[in-house]
Amino acid sequence: MKTISKLMIGIVLMAFMFLNTNAQPKSELPDDNKTKMNWSSADTLYTFQFNTTSNTWEYFQREVRLFDKNQYPIENFVQTWQSQSRNWTNYLRLNYTYDEKGNEIEEITQDWDPSTNSWINAQLRITTYKGRQKEEILFQQWKKPTNEWFNIMKYLIKYNNDGDKNSVIVRLYNGVTKNWDNHKKFTMEFDNPLSPPSVVVAHSWLSENWKKEGKYEIAYNWRGDKTMETRYTWNQGHKTWLEGILLEMHYDRSGNQTEYIEKKYDYQNSMWMNFNKDNAIYNEDGYMTEKIEFTWNRSTNQWDESGKYKFSTDTKI
Repeated sequence: MKTISKLMIGIVLMAFMFLNTNAQPKSELPDDNKTKMNWSSADTLYTFQFNTTSNTWEYFQREVRLFDKNQYPIENFVQTWQSQSRNWTNYLRLNYTYDEKGNEIEEITQDWDPSTNSWINAQLRITTYKGRQKEEILFQQWKKPTNEWFNIMKYLIKYNNDGDKNSVIVRLYNGVTKNWDNHKKFTMEFDNPLSPPSVVVAHSWLSENWKKEGKYEIAYNWRGDKTMETRYTWNQGHKTWLEGILLEMHYDRSGNQTEYIEKKYDYQNSMWMNFNKDNAIYNEDGYMTEKIEFTWNRSTNQWDESGKYKFSTDTKI
């Protein structure tokens, strides 16, 4: 069965991102995959998966949202469909807290514990602001048996004179020294003050210095939507950038992302090779209604369908 987190469109993709400390802080960079998963004012979003064996659509998961009086989402929880027992089982829950300006300041992630039939704390994200701009994002993890939050990582965010985010420093908490140690740094470069960053350079903290590690070259369309991102790795021995991953995004006339392609560089043949692809279909209101996933078959040189999903605020499609 497909990994469950891959389809948690609304909340899961970001919930566990910070556990991979080698990953770029995607929450601080342009989105890789603009899904535009809207709810159409509904509180429940159902995901259906196509069963190729029975040639039918089946429940896969549902995500439920609760709102406060200002219509801010204060709770999202995901339930997965159990086909044998034919019922919904709790899987993941996020709770949100806002300040008086409507800025999200806390996000608590909880896992469902079937042995106790209760939600168990997992992670906490705390965001502080300077005006309307994010200044620091702190990540904590729930520890047993002490039942308390433990520092894990934090982002320190800086802006240029135009108000554009141009630096993100990632620090890891050292439980022995009780200090925050430098880990990663991401610096953004801009072609002009009105555009998103065209280049993002990643550094790692080694031997008390920042060392180049990766680079992201990004292109956009006239709307400001990302259309291409090329990721490189720095080769210290040859003092050059090595191609790694190429992302391509395509949109319809309304700005909905209809195709997302991931390629990997083949050094043996000196060319980009297809790897994964997603296609999306939207309704007239711009809400995604269907997503099809593909993997590239190098033997046949064609795309093989690996998964098909539909999204609806109704219990049937």
